Amino acid sequence: MRIIGLTGGMAAGKSTVAALFRKAGVPVFDADAAVRTLQEKNGKALPAIENAFPGTVHGGNLNRAALRAAVIGQPERLRVLEQIMHPLVRSERQRFLRTCRARGEAFCVLDIPLLMEIGEDRACDVVVVATAPRSTRLSRIRQRGQGVGKMSVEQAEKLLARQMPDHERRRRADIVIRTGLSRGYAARQVHALLNQLREGA
Repeated sequence: MRIIGLTGGMAAGKSTVAALFRKAGVPVFDADAAVRTLQEKNGKALPAIENAFPGTVHGGNLNRAALRAAVIGQPERLRVLEQIMHPLVRSERQRFLRTCRARGEAFCVLDIPLLMEIGEDRACDVVVVATAPRSTRLSRIRQRGQGVGKMSVEQAEKLLARQMPDHERRRRADIVIRTGLSRGYAARQVHALLNQLREGA
């Protein structure tokens, strides 16, 4: 089974690329979705989060805005949260890979925002990076940043500043998929990659 690692900065179009892989019949592990499941009502991660960040969990529910406020701009506290979440997400990822192998899948995708930062790119056969111009990314963040509990552009800027620079991701990638042009253009790139892998290129 060939493992395709998929990553990209915030609002770079990674979710769009993941959806294109799914449409092509490739199973995708969504690390963000795994985090949401672990942090849902009475989720596995909540006891440790409440212990580390008192007052962020009420009645078995995580107050995401309070947790975000507790870690934004505070790298040491963000590391504490990552030390809680990463082992739990890793366990879910390993379960996904075991299932794919048992099914005899030819390919699978690991959709992980911090793929390179946590060194998981080394376990992948191919690393794909979704990218878009910074102005496009900020525009996307503004469009989806409305409403209570949503991330502000200022908060997004802080997270963008903490992330690996996009040029470094592109340098380390095997394939770069640009999402700022059109969905059709991105789809053609995904299908070309899958054809290359099928041919053993």
